[in-house]
Amino acid sequence: MRALTAGAQARVGTMGKDLVIDPRPRRIGMSHGLLEREQDGDLLLHRLPSFYCPIEPAVSPAAARAEMAVLDWADRFSLYESAAQRDYLGKAHFPLFPAMSLPDADPDLLALAGMEVMWLQSFDDVFSDERADAMPLQDYVVLLGKLARMLEEPDCDLLPGHRWAAALQDMHRAIASHAGPVQLDRWVRAHIDYFDGLLWEAARRLDRGPASLDDYVSMWLKQSGVYPCIAFTDLACGYEVPASSWCSASLRKLREMTSAIIGWDNDLTSYNKEVHRASVHRFPAIQNLVSAIAAERRCPVEEAAALAGAMRDHAMVRFLDLRDTLVPDADPETARYVRGLGQWIRGYLDYSARSPRYTDPFGGRTESGFGWTISDRPGPVPVDLPAPAALASWW
Repeated sequence: MRALTAGAQARVGTMGKDLVIDPRPRRIGMSHGLLEREQDGDLLLHRLPSFYCPIEPAVSPAAARAEMAVLDWADRFSLYESAAQRDYLGKAHFPLFPAMSLPDADPDLLALAGMEVMWLQSFDDVFSDERADAMPLQDYVVLLGKLARMLEEPDCDLLPGHRWAAALQDMHRAIASHAGPVQLDRWVRAHIDYFDGLLWEAARRLDRGPASLDDYVSMWLKQSGVYPCIAFTDLACGYEVPASSWCSASLRKLREMTSAIIGWDNDLTSYNKEVHRASVHRFPAIQNLVSAIAAERRCPVEEAAALAGAMRDHAMVRFLDLRDTLVPDADPETARYVRGLGQWIRGYLDYSARSPRYTDPFGGRTESGFGWTISDRPGPVPVDLPAPAALASWW
């Protein structure tokens, strides 16, 4: 497998239509990402900072095949609550995220990574992010506890008839058939971390206010769902990171940086969607890095977004410095894994720029799309750059 070279294009089949992927560096989106103002217009972002990411774009030649397989799988388990939601999930092109992050993955395992992203997004939409009153907290705690136990003991069925539980067990069986016990356990632990983050977020929503910046950064490392995705970095590409490297402080930091950067990039690109849907669903407060900074600094959202952008650029600089320090002396598997983590960061930016979930935050109600720039240089470092206590070991 090989990534597309600069200037090449790939056509990715998406529910009967073709999506053109041009991996060349370029300005993404419409003129400066200008948006119309809603009733809560003062809460909206009208311009995003550029994203520092000097990593070459890529896409798997198996992207179209993987997307069709993932949509068929989602239909098999009915991972949606209505035809409209199924259409929305399909148009979001979730499998394109791993396709642009794992360009040399085995085609079958690339589809499995796409199923992971589809499961995470649909579960979040149905049980967490899209509905404030979908499930009482005590029931949600039990649901997540049972899902965690079913991953640890896949032969038990604590949630008979639950579609998302059945789909998660199906992924477990598929991974077990392709990977060894070490990689399977890493995938299971990544999900349990994710469930911990979901519980923290659900408890935060009951407080009817934004989290503190330190609390939000800690929560979002897990709740973003990045860890289950990047578990496929080696798993889907036919190699395994040695335990001595996996457990090292350096690789732990790189995984944290990857989760932080992608999570914060998602916060910026999805902020307007979250504001819009919070108003529709009457959430007490959105949980987002921008809103956390705005509340803590008591500043406008545009200023908070600029600080969030500076934070992610700072984290990107730290990631690249540590990556470049580790690679020369690392074993081949570890070096490949470290470079692969960086591809996920670039893959999210390229994927989200092609997904209406992020470029059309108001669901077709705007005439201009929401866009952003990818830069090969970090932005200026503000003198008041936040320094999250949760990231003290590498910040």
